[in-house]
Amino acid sequence: MDYRKVMIRTFGMGSVLGFMALVSCTQLALMAQTSLPTDERTNGKEVRAAFGPQRSAIQASSAVLYDGWRSFNYGIVVSEDGLILAKGSELEERKDIDIRVGEKKYTEVEIVAQNPRWDVALLKVDAEGLTPVSWAESSDVSQGTWVVANGVTSRSLRRINVGIISAKTRAVEGKAPAVLGISFKADKGSLVIEEVTKETGAEEAGIKAGDTIKKFAGEEVATREALIEIIRDYLPGDEVLIEFERDGRRLEVEVRLMARDEAYKESGSRNDAMSGDFSKRRDSFPRVLQTDIPFSARTIGGPLLTLDGKCIGMNIARANRAESFAIPVEDLKKLLVELKKEGED
Repeated sequence: MDYRKVMIRTFGMGSVLGFMALVSCTQLALMAQTSLPTDERTNGKEVRAAFGPQRSAIQASSAVLYDGWRSFNYGIVVSEDGLILAKGSELEERKDIDIRVGEKKYTEVEIVAQNPRWDVALLKVDAEGLTPVSWAESSDVSQGTWVVANGVTSRSLRRINVGIISAKTRAVEGKAPAVLGISFKADKGSLVIEEVTKETGAEEAGIKAGDTIKKFAGEEVATREALIEIIRDYLPGDEVLIEFERDGRRLEVEVRLMARDEAYKESGSRNDAMSGDFSKRRDSFPRVLQTDIPFSARTIGGPLLTLDGKCIGMNIARANRAESFAIPVEDLKKLLVELKKEGED
């Protein structure tokens, strides 16, 4: 990209000569942005070309996850010996996962530990000398701050997406990622089942309308809210012991949890239809950074970088056509410690 020409188009020759020695190529490109066509101002070829250093960091410290020949997500390299953070829900029902870091492909991938609440998994490949991501000190940055992330990839070349921090850090409430397949009616502080959805884990386990749930995974539950809070820590496909009461008798069964859209055959909203390829899990996160980076579901999972190449978070969900979420670096580093400890136990 010829930054001088773009700057001259925008500011004129005299102004450009005064700026040239003072600002970086990236800064020049950002200042010249308004001279470009509207559809090229954030992720056009000329703007992306200005982010060479950040692309190098993406190339070295992000991992590409493959299901057969097709890439389906990214990950973050967090150790020299092959530890990688990835989006947990994207690993479900995938049998043959391969990972590429740089130009090298690893075909033996171990899932070390998972945290359903954050939708993050810790993976391990047999590697040496990888380049771990460089952590930012804080995610406390202003709205409008420029950030860089993975875009589409070829076999050996990482491309980038650029955007800005578009909202204040916050929690994203939503539905639990997994469900039992039952609905309740209020009955003096008891969880009395009103309906069991057909072809769900609850029906398969023999649970019926009129039963009263007493314990979920060994924990006593008396309200719908308490049950939902516990279920948030489980994934679709997990089998959980349910204790319930029927005709004065206590019974126990194992119930297979299901994804909400699978259990209830939910259809997307009009906004979803306009948004296109959003993430399968895109809500119920304790804390997120929001960006306007135009991800697809396949390009989520990698690092979110500042302009100095530091990792400010992990891209965890494409929510809709205008919002993408990332786990802030402070929470991500704590989570990494917990996942490593869980893997060692």
